Amino acid sequence: MVTELRTRPVVPPVVRRARARRRRRLVVAVALLVVAPGAAAVSTYAGDVDRGVHVLGADLGGLSRAEAEAKLRAKDTRGPVDVRVGTERATVDPATVGLRLDVEATVDRAVRVTPGPFEWLHGGREVEPVIHVDAERLYAALMVHLGPQGDAPVLPAVRFDKLRPVPVHPVSGRGLDRRAVAGIAERGWLRGGPIDFPVVDLVPRTSREEVDRLVAELAAPAVAAPLVLVTPRGEVTVPATAIAAALRMESDADGRVEPTIDAAALRRAVPAVFAKVEIPATDAAFRIADGRPAVQPQTDGQQVDLAPGPILAALRGTVTPRRVEVGFVPATAKTTTAELAKLGVTEKVSTFTTTFTQGQPRVVNIRIMAEALRGALVRPGETFSLNAHVGERTRAKGYVDAPGIENGKIKNSPGGGVSQVATTLFNAAYYAGLEDVEHRPHSYHYDRYPAVIEATVVYPSLDLRFRNDGATGILVDTATTDSSVTVTLYGTRRFDEITTQYGPRTKVVQPKTEYLQEEDCNPTDGLPGYQQEAFRVFKKDGKEVRRQRFFWRYDPEPRFVCGAPPSALSPNRPAGTP
Repeated sequence: MVTELRTRPVVPPVVRRARARRRRRLVVAVALLVVAPGAAAVSTYAGDVDRGVHVLGADLGGLSRAEAEAKLRAKDTRGPVDVRVGTERATVDPATVGLRLDVEATVDRAVRVTPGPFEWLHGGREVEPVIHVDAERLYAALMVHLGPQGDAPVLPAVRFDKLRPVPVHPVSGRGLDRRAVAGIAERGWLRGGPIDFPVVDLVPRTSREEVDRLVAELAAPAVAAPLVLVTPRGEVTVPATAIAAALRMESDADGRVEPTIDAAALRRAVPAVFAKVEIPATDAAFRIADGRPAVQPQTDGQQVDLAPGPILAALRGTVTPRRVEVGFVPATAKTTTAELAKLGVTEKVSTFTTTFTQGQPRVVNIRIMAEALRGALVRPGETFSLNAHVGERTRAKGYVDAPGIENGKIKNSPGGGVSQVATTLFNAAYYAGLEDVEHRPHSYHYDRYPAVIEATVVYPSLDLRFRNDGATGILVDTATTDSSVTVTLYGTRRFDEITTQYGPRTKVVQPKTEYLQEEDCNPTDGLPGYQQEAFRVFKKDGKEVRRQRFFWRYDPEPRFVCGAPPSALSPNRPAGTP
């Protein structure tokens, strides 16, 4: 048997070296396939924001949340925004329309994005920013630039001329889609270039045929006869005139008519009808007991349930008498006990009294205004207006003619003398430390008022206003006697003491004599004019914390004499002889 010996072929050295190089390359490639994805993953997921995440062109990859927020805030978002309204170019102030980049929410969105290990190698992933805008303000700003491109649609409706239904048929127009403008702004802002807001057809949702159907099936039968509401406390009959006043068939912004019942309008139309079965709510209020403020609790009531569904169904019916069973719903007080309790009205903050001569016509006016002022409540941050709260001084309210300053003269008018109340209120607010918003002293100084620290009012041109710049509410209380008026403010004291430091009276001018030949003439003794400054000094913990300067220049009040001057009288005719 012959054994065949196999011998390995001889490989030249150059071939062996080439094969070795190929093996090394294969090992490196396999290593890359195994190791690189892990390395990429480590790199990709470093930081709060993953690698490859971009927002508005900014690379946030690998940054912490704080770093990402700082990078987005560095973008200038305050400049005017270029827009195109149809074919009209314009700019919009982002602050005016509430357009802003929500940096925190955008970074939250970026943090939640998880790109694949190789995704960042292909440009990464773009994350949409979170942008907010006030749609109504934006729409109003854009409409300014619409111009002749727009043609407002006629929105459908059904209204009443007394008891006759009047249809308003829809007509299409051209303009901006108010529901779309916000989304367009959010998608287009900060992308470069103007934001395009197209002019589109505006077609009301409710058609002409639907309007006519509303007239025939609802409006006409609704006012054809009264409506009887059957309540657990008895029946109330609502006349057709009240139904016409309360039945609402107006369009929404899309031109869609959805009939409803205006419950408040229905009650206003026939208040006596509902008063027969309803129990009104009583608001919580402050009262003064033993010199301290206390809250008188609210009492809730009950009112007829005027939910539109059952009532509209009954109004569509033609069988009379039309009756619908209704229940009651709570009538909640507008001002609650809890609300007043939170205002911190717990103690007397300041009080001020001024005096007057009893028996004069002006005393009537002082009492009427003081009573109208009693119980006023000024919440934190609110500005109180005496004219707005009390209203015009008219004879119908009981005010009588009394002297007041008018164009430098003393004239009679309804409400003359009420500046006594204004001055007393101003001083109470002054010594409570409240912020002075608007006041004006008299032209002439009367010694019944403190110099400089006083106020006059004229409806509607001259007002007394102060702001409650404290953290608690202010309650106004008033009291009158035959010769005085007092205003007391309750709340929570902020200062230990408030005093007034006066400067000297300077530039004193003596009065002149003037003769008035007028039917409405009030003689005076005359008063000197002068100027003076006063400082309101605030003290807390025994130390002065602030002072505020007040200054006023009083005119000299002439000595008014009713009649002709002496030079105009005949030497042989006594003064006052016709």
